Amino acid sequence: MPWICPNCSRSFKNPNQPHSCIVTGIDEHFTRKNIFVRDIFDKLFKQVSKFGNVKFNPTKHAIIVSSKSTFLAIKPRKTILDIEFLLDDEVEVYPVHKIFRVSKNRVAHFVHLETVEQVDKNLISLLKKAHKTVNK
Repeated sequence: MPWICPNCSRSFKNPNQPHSCIVTGIDEHFTRKNIFVRDIFDKLFKQVSKFGNVKFNPTKHAIIVSSKSTFLAIKPRKTILDIEFLLDDEVEVYPVHKIFRVSKNRVAHFVHLETVEQVDKNLISLLKKAHKTVNK
């Protein structure tokens, strides 16, 4: 049974899970950003939405994407779209530029997206894997 924060009404897998209760709109994340950053997000949004049972939760510092649990964080920057996702194991392939083990069974992967073309089959395959990781 998911836990629902009494302050922001977001649902989480674990009771009292740390999070930001500051909820914004998606559009607010793209003010003062180059227009192509929004284009990258729109393509990513379209592809990830096809996974099914996916929620996009814009918070103060990121757009959090979850299913049963969070599997993707999207952080719009002035000229790039940073994304972070969790997998069971290390995957050192392009476009992953950094890997960080967060627990025995989870590895965070970091990607800088600079063009719409980088939202390709390889990236979507990794994100599908991340989605499956939290839906086991």
